[in-house]
Amino acid sequence: MKSVDQLVRKLSSAANESGRSIVSLLYEASRLRFSVGRIGLSEYIDFRLYLNDISFGDKSAFGGWRAQAILEEILVDDYARFLSLDKISMYSLLRAYGLPVPELRAVYRSRRPTALRRLDTADSLASYLAAAGSLPVYVKPAFGSYGRGNTLVRNLDGSEVALGNGSRMALPLFCASLDDGRGLGWILQEPLTPHSRIAEICGDKISGVRLHTFLSPTGPVITKAIWKISVGKEDSDNFRHGASGNLLAAVDVQTGKISRVVSGIGPAQQVDPLHPVSSKPLVGFSIPHWSKIKSLVCDAQLAFPGYLCPGWDVAVCEDGPKILEVNFFGDIDLSQQAHRRGFLDNEFMTLMHSRGIDQLLHGPAGSTKRSNANNRLGLRRHHWNW
Repeated sequence: MKSVDQLVRKLSSAANESGRSIVSLLYEASRLRFSVGRIGLSEYIDFRLYLNDISFGDKSAFGGWRAQAILEEILVDDYARFLSLDKISMYSLLRAYGLPVPELRAVYRSRRPTALRRLDTADSLASYLAAAGSLPVYVKPAFGSYGRGNTLVRNLDGSEVALGNGSRMALPLFCASLDDGRGLGWILQEPLTPHSRIAEICGDKISGVRLHTFLSPTGPVITKAIWKISVGKEDSDNFRHGASGNLLAAVDVQTGKISRVVSGIGPAQQVDPLHPVSSKPLVGFSIPHWSKIKSLVCDAQLAFPGYLCPGWDVAVCEDGPKILEVNFFGDIDLSQQAHRRGFLDNEFMTLMHSRGIDQLLHGPAGSTKRSNANNRLGLRRHHWNW
């Protein structure tokens, strides 16, 4: 009931902001629900599609979580998903190709080959963190997403660790908090620092860029680019639907220049704010090393032939870009919020058509139909050539 009440309040706020009736908003939202983007009512409000600044055709290019699920069925080979989900495997593959990634210092509660330094108990982790030269270190789950659990351990002050969010915790308690024995363990890696031009505006935590590449018949192309702007409250630059307080910015793919910035979602969204900590403008800023970043992700795309449209998170450091992770697809809402442009735009649909898979966005999944070409079940799997 609480969620229904919240939705009603948001709908009323949207009607007031747009000067439209609730009935007209519901009618438009219902049309979009049955378009290719399958936008739900809450998504309609979150993307502020109730406003009149873009046409209905442009609104139809926005995709919701239902459309994203279908896109992932089409664009991600099930055989390859684990290479993205397990960050240790992902980093190992990228490093083997000579692609720049953060230095992997150790793994905790994760059974891996002896080439990696393994810490198997809370006591061994505590000893490692207390040893001279071990800190600062960035700790994150080997299997995880949305920056959950990512923690910067800055230093050890007596028996307490000082964390990146400003809090302190007794060393044994911190180690015990990671010691539940589930998942694929934890990664301890070098803490990266941002390029000086970025740090001047955004502070000393990484504000990474997210790029989507598409593996077209002629090779990788970049389709979307955004900047995930840290405001320093968390040890991750993730947006989390606006809940983190971090910002999103639209990046021009050709130039690396920022054209639009948002904080929050829905009726509460602010457009083109100054950075809330430095009070410096963000629109017009150019991402350093932009040409290198583009070359890097297009080259790295070829290491993952099972991902036709992966999302790359890249840290922009003084000495160049480093790949933080590859998402086998990546949430489409980030670019839609940042650019105020649907993910399923003409450029993207043209790329889908170039591989003959655009029609798979329509109609049923055909999950019981087996392919004669690759023996896969499901119409959305028939295009894989292995």
